[in-house]
Amino acid sequence: MSTDQIDRAAVAMVLGEPLGDAVIDGQAELDPVHVPGMESTVVWRVRDESADHPWQVYVGRWPNGDVRVLTDDQDAWADLVAATGVHLADAGQALAYVESYLEVTRGAMVIVLPIRSLDELRWRPGSPDEEEAKTHLLAAPPDVERVAEAKGKGFHVALTLVVDQRLQRNEFEIAADGQVLKSSFEVLAERLPLPIAR
Repeated sequence: MSTDQIDRAAVAMVLGEPLGDAVIDGQAELDPVHVPGMESTVVWRVRDESADHPWQVYVGRWPNGDVRVLTDDQDAWADLVAATGVHLADAGQALAYVESYLEVTRGAMVIVLPIRSLDELRWRPGSPDEEEAKTHLLAAPPDVERVAEAKGKGFHVALTLVVDQRLQRNEFEIAADGQVLKSSFEVLAERLPLPIAR
């Protein structure tokens, strides 16, 4: 566990109780997260598995030492990117950057899982409506392939995500400095019999 470049007290203060207490007493893991194009000690994962339900939250460290929660806060991410600087060198790096962005800024209780193939979906027994939605999806499978390509001075990225019980296609226009210039999504299927455990 590498915590030499982030202040545990500052992390605990922004998280509040009970996770902040676990950060102070060392129960919670505090680890840097690799985000392509970004310095390695800017984004941190806080995870506490000692409670009945494990907690996981992402925080950012600003150049002035400020710490803010990034989980469920895309505006905080944009501010962090502007403050710290990002350099995306190619389309593959832009794709990995978008995947990091989606993971770090998702709500703590929301599943966001990129997939490359419908074969990656894990099914559970569902209600009649859920099973019907699954049948329709598999009868006419959508294109779920990832796309990452240079576009202008930045990149175009498209990928398919499981978002809780929904399958959706997300598209992003990303600047080389990491700014999300445009994003959109299309729901491909919903109310699917997918696992609901987080």
